[in-house]
Amino acid sequence: MVGHLHTVRCLQADDDKVVSGSYDHTLKVWDLKTGQCNMTLRGHTDAVLCLQFDKTKVISGSKDTTIKLWRLYDGQCRLSLYGHEGAVTCLQFDDSRIVSGALDRLIKIWDFTGHCLHTMDWIKSEGHTGVVRHLQADSWKIISAADDKTLKVWSVQSGERLLTLKSHTDGVTCLQFNDQVIVSGSYDKSVKLWDFSVC
Repeated sequence: MVGHLHTVRCLQADDDKVVSGSYDHTLKVWDLKTGQCNMTLRGHTDAVLCLQFDKTKVISGSKDTTIKLWRLYDGQCRLSLYGHEGAVTCLQFDDSRIVSGALDRLIKIWDFTGHCLHTMDWIKSEGHTGVVRHLQADSWKIISAADDKTLKVWSVQSGERLLTLKSHTDGVTCLQFNDQVIVSGSYDKSVKLWDFSVC
């Protein structure tokens, strides 16, 4: 699948398509069977760093500090979210909200009208003091990983910080969780397993 003009930074695939985001400021929608590019989404003014899609929409985060919501059937940008003051490094959405993390060390929860419901920062929320590198959310919690060597657990409903997990000796770059465990990876070359039932 050739078509981007610069580094491909992020992608997601399902049974019939791939959506990719690039340093060339665009997203592309590819046919998984033929490898053909069906659509190019243009609107960001800097590198696309993260994305997620479902059956009807793609949501992307960019170095231009914005988050954009695109219709999958025609590639039109339906909504732009403004509020971060640094590159948007990670995001996730479900049926009711979008959660984003950024270079500005903030985590934001948005609704689909573009309204920011909560901002989790260091001063008010005891948030991260380093770049937010990864996050994952379910219906009641968000877990985030950052360059400050910590993971933090947040309430989706209130934005309140519930826990801070400390053990890594360098920035935390990635995580996954289920009902029992959190797994995190770090610049310190380690993978750590946290017992979520105890946390």
